[in-house]
Amino acid sequence: MRFKLRQMEVFRAVMLTGSINAAAKMLYVSQPAVSKLVSHMETTLGLRLFERASNRLIPSAEAHALFREVEQVYQAAVRVDEFARALALGPSSLLRVSCSASLAMSVIAPALIDVKSRLPALNVDWRTALMADMPMDVLSKTVEVAVAAMPIKHEHLELVPFMRGRMVCALPDGHRLAQQEQVSIIDLVGEPTILFKRDIPFGTMIARACQQVDVELTSTVEITRADQAIALVKGGLGVAILDDFATEGAGVTLRPLTEVIELTASFVYSKFAPPSRNASIFMQAVYAQAQKMGRHIPDAQIPA
Repeated sequence: MRFKLRQMEVFRAVMLTGSINAAAKMLYVSQPAVSKLVSHMETTLGLRLFERASNRLIPSAEAHALFREVEQVYQAAVRVDEFARALALGPSSLLRVSCSASLAMSVIAPALIDVKSRLPALNVDWRTALMADMPMDVLSKTVEVAVAAMPIKHEHLELVPFMRGRMVCALPDGHRLAQQEQVSIIDLVGEPTILFKRDIPFGTMIARACQQVDVELTSTVEITRADQAIALVKGGLGVAILDDFATEGAGVTLRPLTEVIELTASFVYSKFAPPSRNASIFMQAVYAQAQKMGRHIPDAQIPA
């Protein structure tokens, strides 16, 4: 291996701090040691990574390209280190989960609070993820269970629907459409509109609903998360179509869409790895939260 892991660590520190001295402080080593390693790196790789200017190091284009790859390796190493530490404490001490951003605050956070109250020693790794990334995350065991706002089809994944939702219209305070009990997509023609990007599932679903009523909505700002839309609606930038999973305590005026666009949240886990006891406890807690919200699917087959 021409580019050693220790060299990657030093290179990353220099890229983040911009100087030999700051990188040395970050790594708790001497300045000459970092300087020597940087020079050795450039010689070994045959690349000019930095231009020297006073006390600063100016990264070259090659350095920026290399940094993107090194950062991926570094974050993977951090995950391995965390995993090893959790294994040392025992396999029952770790739970890795991901969820759609829309479910994070209203459903997953309260469920995790409940789980931690019962299992205070449990080490939880919780992240939000795009639904497109969830199959690989689950199958690669980056997470044990994912909670998706829409169904995910994959031959190697188990899918357990547990909660229902729908798309709604979010309106700024005092908007003229707030006087209506329901808002149609047709009502939004000519309105400044905030929409999900069309290449993600929510955006595709909305675009399909627009086609069915022969309407073309132009997005003022394209977003990937419902909380982005809520913030922009609060600021009066326009109206938005978003999922009602994310609207608990949103602080904006909400109206049902006349065109019903239904959603089904599901647990996703690998067919090759039955959920652990911790994962089952987590899923039961999430389902209990859905019940409190009156959104649960009765008799959902949650693993015990």
